[in-house]
Amino acid sequence: MNKFTLSALSFAVVLAMSGCKPETPAETQEDVAEARVDANEEIRDAQRDANETAMDTNTDVADSMEDNAEARYDVAMAKADGQLSIAKERCDGVVDVERDACNAAAEADYEAAKATATTDMEAAEANAETMTR
Repeated sequence: MNKFTLSALSFAVVLAMSGCKPETPAETQEDVAEARVDANEEIRDAQRDANETAMDTNTDVADSMEDNAEARYDVAMAKADGQLSIAKERCDGVVDVERDACNAAAEADYEAAKATATTDMEAAEANAETMTR
């Protein structure tokens, strides 16, 4: 092997191994704080949109119910997305052995929240459809 190839290979190994270490507690705390800020902004935006939808709904009760259901879904998904982002940032501070389990738990919580939001929206839409019959 020539000297350049050996240096490049060594550098690649060092980079690969450096990715295996968990973040420092300070880095994790900073990332979690940033994720919280981002999540709160997304939730606030979704709630603002939901409030506007509630105020803008027309007099048709069924349409109003569907619009409000969709707005509530958007808020629930913004919360779920934010919680997932925060959880994943926390997982970055966990040692490798536990990181996969931490991320899997975060994904499972997200999928459960998403399923609940979807079920709630579908139920509200079904109720609205029943009213139009």
